Amino acid sequence: MNIFNTLATNISNIVNSFGVEPLPMQPLDWIGSAISWIFDLFSDFYGAVAIGVLVFTLCLKTLVLPLDIYSRVKTKKQSLLMERMRPQMEKLQKQYANDKNMYQQKVMELQKANGYNPLGACLPMIVSLIIFMVVFSSFSTYSNYATLVNYNEMVNAYNSSVEIYVRTDETEEDDNSRFLIGSDNNYAVDFGRFTAHYKAYYDEIHADDKDSEGNPAPKTFDVEEFNKKDENSKWEVVINYVQLNAREAVVRWYEQNKSATEFGWIGNMWYPDSMLNKKVPDFATFSSSAARALGSGSSATFEDDYNEVTFNLTEEKNTYNGYFVLIVLAIGLMFLQQFIMMRSQKAANELSSVDGSAAKTNKWMMILMPIIFGVFSFFYSAAFSVYMITNTLYGLISTLIINKIVTVRYANRDIMKPRNGKPSNKAKRLK
Repeated sequence: MNIFNTLATNISNIVNSFGVEPLPMQPLDWIGSAISWIFDLFSDFYGAVAIGVLVFTLCLKTLVLPLDIYSRVKTKKQSLLMERMRPQMEKLQKQYANDKNMYQQKVMELQKANGYNPLGACLPMIVSLIIFMVVFSSFSTYSNYATLVNYNEMVNAYNSSVEIYVRTDETEEDDNSRFLIGSDNNYAVDFGRFTAHYKAYYDEIHADDKDSEGNPAPKTFDVEEFNKKDENSKWEVVINYVQLNAREAVVRWYEQNKSATEFGWIGNMWYPDSMLNKKVPDFATFSSSAARALGSGSSATFEDDYNEVTFNLTEEKNTYNGYFVLIVLAIGLMFLQQFIMMRSQKAANELSSVDGSAAKTNKWMMILMPIIFGVFSFFYSAAFSVYMITNTLYGLISTLIINKIVTVRYANRDIMKPRNGKPSNKAKRLK
């Protein structure tokens, strides 16, 4: 637990309490490890997280592409078959408008005669959905893991600065001579050496001070005045000095590493592209992610440590992390994908029920699915939004290409017309 926020009245009781404890890390599963490996490949690039998500999504979609192709080809073929059956099914709708059960029975007979199988494309879609859910879970876990890693790296930067001035171990090779604050069970301070360090530091930070008239008014640390202070007052200056340097070390680490998690207008890809989130989150937001990464076994509070480590990142804590751009884009593309899918299955939607209720249901699904994924993007990370956008674009392009190829190949062939109540051989091959 960090002790910089309060000055101990008994100096001898502050042994080994200068630094900040890092949070424990849970090991990743094999999918999380694969995601981490991909991200590490681009860690030196600006927007490394966004690039990593893009590459990961393309690899995953390419891996399941055969399933997608099979599913989309089958869906398009079934749609063409349904269009060929439209006149007969519309006739059945009028004939059995008041008898839904009989309509369904006659439709099944007609579909069987024409080689139409409404479940033909379902299995690949189910497999793809399972893969998506597994990857989504692992991706969410890794997102929380990454926020924990970044925090622990800031903790390490903080503690490394402290260790420059404070001896934090009792190894035989070390003695107190190279530390301003030696660990001899009471953290005895070599105030003579400390004042030399502090004078240089004090003069530097006040070098640009101005007087009331705007003229340079450099201040100098008064060593004699410091020596007149009692021991507790001296300790207050010492602790403040170590603390300020540690806080600045965190800022330096953040400035050197923030480009990996930035992307355009987004300050941190591991948090949503939203004005409700900040580049550096407050403790409540961070602790929520940390709790998911740490698991139910951790109940320790680290609010004081978090606030201390991020103390000098005030501007980042007050800067919007984004402006909902990726969230709106993800919803819009999902609407477009649903619209194209509905258009390609127009006949099936209109004719699968006698009163057209299936078409209404599918229209509601077209509205609800994008909203659901939009909610995911709103509460999860901008990295997840990039995943959804890339996934949707990939699906849109492949769907358009496959639909075009299947339509050109089969639309002008009279291969789905039943002969004497039985499907033709070519129609059977479409099953």
